[in-house]
Amino acid sequence: MQSTPVALVAVHLAKKGLAIGGCDLKRITKQKSKFQALKARLAEQYGLRVETVSSSTGREPCVLAKFEDGTTSLILDARDLSAVDGSFEKFEKNLRGKLFLFF
Repeated sequence: MQSTPVALVAVHLAKKGLAIGGCDLKRITKQKSKFQALKARLAEQYGLRVETVSSSTGREPCVLAKFEDGTTSLILDARDLSAVDGSFEKFEKNLRGKLFLFF
């Protein structure tokens, strides 16, 4: 059985050339007051810290659960994040649904 995560890692899509549109996860995290409030709630309710990073490996945007031993598990992939269409409320609902698997 997998252990309880200690952190969530939000991986943004790094800018590549002339990108049209934007990274759905980056749009969500730019809603600073809502995102900061969510980080505080996750810390209080689950003891999770939230990290944000930028990458261009082709697997982002995504949200990963990070465990004490350094391993990670994919919680939300690019398709999940695209489906929320920049809506913070949909993002939080989907994220909490996935966290239900761990807590």
